[in-house]
Amino acid sequence: MRFLNLIVLCSLLSTPLWAQEKNAVLDNGIITGKKIEVNPSQKYYNPKIASRRSAIIPGWGQIYNDSWWKVPVLYTGFGVAAYFIGVNENNRNENLAFAEEELSKDIPNQNLIRIYRRRADNWRKNRDLVILTIAGIYALQIIEATVDAHLKGFNVDENLALNIKPKLGVISNGAAYLGFGVTLPIGR
Repeated sequence: MRFLNLIVLCSLLSTPLWAQEKNAVLDNGIITGKKIEVNPSQKYYNPKIASRRSAIIPGWGQIYNDSWWKVPVLYTGFGVAAYFIGVNENNRNENLAFAEEELSKDIPNQNLIRIYRRRADNWRKNRDLVILTIAGIYALQIIEATVDAHLKGFNVDENLALNIKPKLGVISNGAAYLGFGVTLPIGR
């Protein structure tokens, strides 16, 4: 029974080899076949250009990658962040003004002054966090433009093939094993 299972396993693992074209050639242990030609009419997106353009003007890299719909999303994010910078700064200034007003009284309430200053400090921290968020949005849009340009050139046509080959080897302790290797050729 084991012998029958081994024969079935080997025949199943070698099936992709039977399906190779007649003009397939063995090149350094790799079976090569029909080559996929690059379509010269297809636009090539350079990731370096996309990242540089996004660094100069946010959204320019997305426009270069023909991802126009991402630009309004990006600028909406910048606008919302700028709005919250203004809100936090106004609240900070308001609490500082309340603290100064309390200090100008004849008998200032130290607890109120402490509360107003603590609130102003909290609003300043929120404002600084939103500024860091803007820096993060800026960095992410550069990274997104670069990755998008890389993925636009990724080959997704029907000629991609998954090669499964039987493999026989020896483990480091000297024991033999029978397995299979899976290869997915990608690239241009």
